[in-house]
Amino acid sequence: MTAPRVVAGGLRFPEGPTWLGDGAVAVVEMKGEAISRVAPDGTVTPLGDCGGGPNGSALGADGELYVANNGGLSAEGTGYWHAPRQLEGCVQRVDPGGTVTTVPPAFPGPAPHRPNDLCFGPDGTLYVTDSADWENLRGISPGHVVAIGADGGVLGSAEVPAMPNGVAFGPDGRLYLTQSLTRKVLAFEVSGGTFGEPEQICKLPSGMPDGLCFDGEGRLYVCGSIGNAIFVYSGGELAETIETGDGTQPTNCCAGDDGRLYVTYGLAGQLVAFDLGLTPAASHTGSVTTREDS
Repeated sequence: MTAPRVVAGGLRFPEGPTWLGDGAVAVVEMKGEAISRVAPDGTVTPLGDCGGGPNGSALGADGELYVANNGGLSAEGTGYWHAPRQLEGCVQRVDPGGTVTTVPPAFPGPAPHRPNDLCFGPDGTLYVTDSADWENLRGISPGHVVAIGADGGVLGSAEVPAMPNGVAFGPDGRLYLTQSLTRKVLAFEVSGGTFGEPEQICKLPSGMPDGLCFDGEGRLYVCGSIGNAIFVYSGGELAETIETGDGTQPTNCCAGDDGRLYVTYGLAGQLVAFDLGLTPAASHTGSVTTREDS
């Protein structure tokens, strides 16, 4: 496979790439406490000052972006990085003009809450993973995946132990998420706030599953994070392993309309593009009321 093109470097622990439809990709910069736009030529433009630890992003129906903000935590070597501006874990909306507001719902379970990733469903419901207190891995609390309605209220949730992380809808209409501490990918039948029982889809051979996405052919791409690899599944079977190299730490991915798989390398501080000739899966959007709107 041809080596990926480095679209942009110097990013401050990038995560949560989102294809913007104009050739650009939005990325959250966890250690920059911000969300940024990366143009096709690599130009990086700030979109919003989030504070805390922006961890994932999703495009809204009117061009706004939604951010899962874990409150200000990231791994750093053998310890943890804490943001200069700590806040309660939350979902934020970043409007095209740069205004950042907070979606109001309280997450189930004990604090601290560590919202990690998010995506919209076909009906406009916003689904968010809360990884719980992953700074306490030996005694980590069960996390949750939470369904948020257009009015900002919680429609329902499902408890997921062992650090629920990346989340995306599959072409079969199910909600897929990674369970980082078991190396598994799970799938749920969902309808608004109702969750079915999870089904194990696959288990990564190594690494720790982080973000994931689908292409239009139904192939599943799972970032292996500390395993420095992207694992490609077809029909639940491992079809390909894309090695990314030591010190990259692929954190999350998205498919572009240009046939490329865009991947954030957390440790390397890069957004890279693999020219795979893929077709992106159908995208879903929605809009959610925030505290400023209430």
